[in-house]
Formats: sequence, C-alpha cells, structure tokens
Amino acid sequence: MVTKIKFPRGVAVGIFGVAVLTACSSNHSAATGKRTPANAVATTTTLTTSAAAATTTATTTTSTGGWVASPNGAKGESDVADNFNVQSTLQPDPTTVPVMADPVGAFRFECLSGQLAKDDPIVYPGQPGKSHLHQFFGNMLTNASSTYQSLRTSGGSTCTGNANSTDPTPQRSAYWMPAMLDGAGNAVKPNRMLTYYKQLPNNNPECGAAPDSTHIGYCVAMPNGLRMITGYNMDSGKGGPADTTSADQWTMHFDCWLPTGAVTPAEPTLAAVVATGTCPAGSLLRVLIDFPQCWDGKNLDSPDHRAHMSDEVGAALPDGSRACPSDHPYNIPSITIQAFFTTDANFVAGKWHLSSDDMLPGAAAGTTLHGDYWEAWSPTIKNQWQVGCIDAHLSCNNGQLGNGQTIKGMPQGPWPDHVLVPLSSIP
Repeated sequence: MVTKIKFPRGVAVGIFGVAVLTACSSNHSAATGKRTPANAVATTTTLTTSAAAATTTATTTTSTGGWVASPNGAKGESDVADNFNVQSTLQPDPTTVPVMADPVGAFRFECLSGQLAKDDPIVYPGQPGKSHLHQFFGNMLTNASSTYQSLRTSGGSTCTGNANSTDPTPQRSAYWMPAMLDGAGNAVKPNRMLTYYKQLPNNNPECGAAPDSTHIGYCVAMPNGLRMITGYNMDSGKGGPADTTSADQWTMHFDCWLPTGAVTPAEPTLAAVVATGTCPAGSLLRVLIDFPQCWDGKNLDSPDHRAHMSDEVGAALPDGSRACPSDHPYNIPSITIQAFFTTDANFVAGKWHLSSDDMLPGAAAGTTLHGDYWEAWSPTIKNQWQVGCIDAHLSCNNGQLGNGQTIKGMPQGPWPDHVLVPLSSIP
C-alpha cells in the first residue's frame, strides 16, 4: 500500500454507484485544484517572460519540431464559433450553487464511456490503428484524424447524454486513456467518468503575478485547443503512478469502492489493488488521473506532449502548496478524470490490465497508466463556467454554470454496469 499525501485544495468524494461532488477532503482521493504536494522539489529559475508577452495575437497555429505554438498567446487557438444554437443546449437551474469551502472554484460533470479505438490523434495524428487500444470519453467522433477544428465543429459528447454522435453539444473536448482488458478476450467499459475542472478564482491574492513565494502564477482560463498527456511515457519508460521518482505517484492511482460505501487506500497499480484481497467482484474500481496545471503560455503541444506543461514545483506558498515553476508561469484549471469499473471474477483473479501494459511485458498491471486531453469546449460555455463557477468561487455540480443555467444532459444516469466488448469486434 502507498500512503498518499492529502492535498490542500478541494477534493471530490462519492458514494457507491452515485457520485457526490463536494469540496470536502478525503483520505482516499488525491484529486484537487493543486496536484503537487508541498514536499516536492522546488525550482529556482527566474521568470523571464511576462503576462503581456504571452498575449500576442496571430491567426494560425504553427508546428516546429513537434512544438505547436499558440497563435494567440495565453488564449490558445483562435475561437471556432459554435455551429449550433448554444442556448438550446442549456436549461434553467433553479438551485442555489454553494460557495466552495476550499480556496478553488469548481466545475464538475459526469460522462458515459465512449468509443474504443486504436487511435491517438496526439501521438499518431492521421495514423488510424497505430496506437494501443484507447477508451475515449467526451467527443464521440474523436479519431486519429481529429484536429481542433474537427473537434469544435463535429461530434456529440458522452458527457451530455447524446445518443447520436452528430448531436450538438458545448462539451466537445476529448479525453482518453488506455482501455481496460479483462484477460479473457474483452475490453471492460467504464460505467462512467467523473470529470472536474478546478482553479483559484482570478481575484485570489495568489493569482495575477509571476510565480514566487506568494503567487502561484498568472491564473488564466483553459487555452483553446490545448492538448497534453500525463502519466506513463511509452517512449521514455518513465512516469506513471508506480514511478516513485515522478510526481505521477501523487496524481494518479487505483482504489476500490466497496458496496458498503467504504473506499480502500490508494494503490499505484491494478496488481496492488488485487493483492490486498479487499476488492471483491461487484465492487467499483476507480482509476484516477490528475493532469498538470502549469503551462508555458507559448505552446499548445510539445514533442513529448508533456514539456509545455508542468506540475506545481515552484516556490513553497503560505498554504503549504507550491507555485508554478518560472518557465511555466501560467496556472490553468486543473482537470481530473475518474473512471469507475465494476469488478468481476477475472479482476479478482488478477487478469485485468491496461492495453498499454501489453507493451511492457513483466510489469505490474496498471504500471503504464496515462491520460490524454484535447480542449475543444464551446468558447461561450467555457467562459460561462470559468466566470460563473471558478472565478465566482462556487462549487458547480452536474454541469451547473453558476448563472442560473445548467448544460442539458448533465447530470446523467442510470449508468451502464460492467459492459464487455470482445476485442475481436474492434478493428
């Protein structure tokens, strides 16, 4: 068992079978608005850029040697207008959204699991079938040929309950992770994915200045078209929750939610969860991935799809957390995804593993855990949850926007349970 440090920012917890999204802390959840523990090693370099320098305007995205420059500085890609009536995707929300008990503001929702495909538009763009098998969430038309333009203008979303992949939705961002395999010829579909974005409000004293001992950095909205990978690096063989030299040990894990409502301690691998003998068939296996929150403000992608992002490993802040490093001075909303799977006899027998584990023979099941993200929100709706939830320091659940409206299709349910897809049926 690995002991996890509790983070100082807000945490999501839940009840068996029904997610309950709160601002409370939990010994069983490391997902917060800040992802690096206070005992991480701090950087000592000096900031050489400024907020103004990162807001230059251009018209096209350019790529040089794997670096994809942001054409509009901290904004990212130029806005791609919604090709549907945005208001038609919203509904009134008569409830009062509570203020967060923690320093961050939060926007949360849940998603069904989407397509299974051997595609990865970040690592292998334009090369269908090149990747190990991935489980996709969000945009239902994400594939090897996806671009920011295609994501913004096509596809329904598993996060808004759309059964038809052409249905309009403001949530066209794409999320994916290695598929879960049961060792008996099937992929195991997650029942659901809990997703949330958290960040300090832009008027928080820690925001608005270069990162130092009192400032986390420049707090900005999620850049248009940002893409990134976190976790195990299939090229370098480093990272992932089992790598004790990586911050990933703090930001991703596996645990088990029992029918009694109890949650087992976080573990670095699937194999470690099985070895405890405390996750019987019929429980919920949770796979948690927390993405880095510090951005260089210049690039929407990098050669390894990681270098433009960083953990918060800068100077120690008064609250015990850490600032962004000086070469990644922009603090963006922290994204956390949590996938829930119903366990079975093959899980208890130790047969479950990630599709990417097959590329690392002999490693413990779950060692190669990683997650991918490509931003493609409706700019209009993204601004509404940024302003109405995060910057207003509110705790928005189930697609609430903090302005008296909620995104249709959020919340969802009832959830599918233990859906198996034969690998022989997947091209």
